[in-house]
Amino acid sequence: MKKRQHTFWVAVTLFLFLPMWWVPGTFADEADDLFQKGTEFLREGKLAEAIQAFTDVLAINNKHADAYNNRGLAYYEQGQYASAEADFTNAIKYNPTDEKANNNLALVYYVQGQYDQAETYYNRALSFSTEEKPYYADVYNNLGVIYAKKDKFQDALAAYNNAIRVTETKNLEYTDAYYNRGNLYYNQGKFDAAIADYTKTIDFYEGSKDRTSSAADAHYNRGLCYYNKKLYDQALSDYESAIVIRPDFTWAYYSKGYTLFMQGQYDQALTAFQQAIAINPNFDYAHFGLGLVYQRKGDQKHCVLSLQTSCNLGNTSACNALKELGAR
Repeated sequence: MKKRQHTFWVAVTLFLFLPMWWVPGTFADEADDLFQKGTEFLREGKLAEAIQAFTDVLAINNKHADAYNNRGLAYYEQGQYASAEADFTNAIKYNPTDEKANNNLALVYYVQGQYDQAETYYNRALSFSTEEKPYYADVYNNLGVIYAKKDKFQDALAAYNNAIRVTETKNLEYTDAYYNRGNLYYNQGKFDAAIADYTKTIDFYEGSKDRTSSAADAHYNRGLCYYNKKLYDQALSDYESAIVIRPDFTWAYYSKGYTLFMQGQYDQALTAFQQAIAINPNFDYAHFGLGLVYQRKGDQKHCVLSLQTSCNLGNTSACNALKELGAR
């Protein structure tokens, strides 16, 4: 069964700290007032006003590291990553051991796909403190995502383990490292371990506002684990849960259809594949699944038509099946 590629989750908001990072008496009163106003604008989401206020601070004191950092946050929220990168770099220039600026610069590099630089600055941030802090769970998680993207799976696993250790020792509710570690375990064929981690994610997101984008993936991936263990009923239950949460989840319909096909429930499999195609008419694997079902049902005409459609959409398995049938 063709499986949808797992995605990894990176924490992208927890390092956008918005306290007032200034020391009373260090700067001119006007700069202090402007910095406070800018920070308040930033908290309120008034990004243009925040940028202007911090720019005014820097006109008074061009070495104000925290003004650079907070203006960088505003640029980041606007998606102006080059400007954010420049500001975080200046914040580090004037305060090299500032954890927040190093973390923020790492995140900017991450979202731009510059994983080597992101790795460097996350590790720099971690090196500046001997005390393990709760937000390190997210730093370690993000490092794990970077290592996974670079195919450094042992390093990724170690980073996720660190994130989970911090989460548990600091009595935090949850870390995305559970889900991400589940992906690593799945890819290693360690399905029981993956199931345990996906279950942590499902339990945490049950009833949450973010349930649509999170629990559906975890249910789907856990279903794949059950499928690989040939526990088809459990797999179907998870695919159904994923569909309830995200009704347009085409891969869940496809996997449901394929699992039903493996159980010999051809009519139900046909319906599942058709539901996937109704959502995405160009879903080649669903058309391929239809072809397999029609073949088992002895409907040669619709078998060939479905395989031909799948082949035309670029599915090589369908093209090979047509050759074997002598229909191409």
